[in-house]
Amino acid sequence: MRFTSIIQVMLIFLIIQGCATQQLTNEGQSAYKEGNYEKALQAYDQVIEKYKKQGETAEAAVYYKAGMAAWKMKKSNKALRYLERADYLEHPSPKLYLTLAEISDSIDNLSKKLEALENYHKKYPKGKRIDSINIRLFGAYVESENWKKAVNLWPEIKKQAQSDVNLLTGYLTANKNLENQKKADRMAEKILKLEPNNKKALEWLGKKYFWKAEDTYVKEMSAYKNNRTTSQYDRLLEKLDEVYPTFEKARDYFLKLYKMEPKPKYAEFLGKIYKRLQEEEKAQYYFDKTE
Repeated sequence: MRFTSIIQVMLIFLIIQGCATQQLTNEGQSAYKEGNYEKALQAYDQVIEKYKKQGETAEAAVYYKAGMAAWKMKKSNKALRYLERADYLEHPSPKLYLTLAEISDSIDNLSKKLEALENYHKKYPKGKRIDSINIRLFGAYVESENWKKAVNLWPEIKKQAQSDVNLLTGYLTANKNLENQKKADRMAEKILKLEPNNKKALEWLGKKYFWKAEDTYVKEMSAYKNNRTTSQYDRLLEKLDEVYPTFEKARDYFLKLYKMEPKPKYAEFLGKIYKRLQEEEKAQYYFDKTE
């Protein structure tokens, strides 16, 4: 009889506890709907704590609402902790990942931002915000130097990116680092049509033409020095007729860059270019600017 009484008392206690927890949950929901996020968070905090004391875990929805309330209160760390728990418990909400990305931005945590955006992209490929998410994800890939992922994502944002210089520049940067020369060339040309003073595009094309001319110049001069024949000399002259206009193309890009920002590295390129074009005075002028 005594054992039965103990069981009955425990059951009554558990029922009371359950009712109290449910009441707190209801209070939290009501407060949240009313926009009283402070009261909502207090209620949800108590619910979560009660479950912890029982060695259990609150429902995913409780962590989600608690996290959203905490974010409304600008309590970033608590919001992140609760929403990550909701994610772990598989709370079904695209807004969960949008908010996690916002929180990660606010605390400057790029890895967590990437995780949130990737989760949205993977779990909600037809979500209402997928277009903007893909653009943000592409930007995060470029920022984190995930070049291959950026290039792989490009087809999903290509249409939106046609007139967006920032996105096109990001794609140029990714292809440059993956040594996709032809794609980078096309992007640089496209960017300059939209933004003629884009430094990354100007620098890419300036270097492209400089090294194209320089490599040919060195190769052909070396070949002539090693074989001073009439036919080799004729070949050298023919190649120089191609090389000099290419150096001039490079010169025009670097002159524009130097005018916008007189960096020593631009001056060095200009000095080398003018030296190849046999304009010694100008070459020396820019070499002096590198010191």
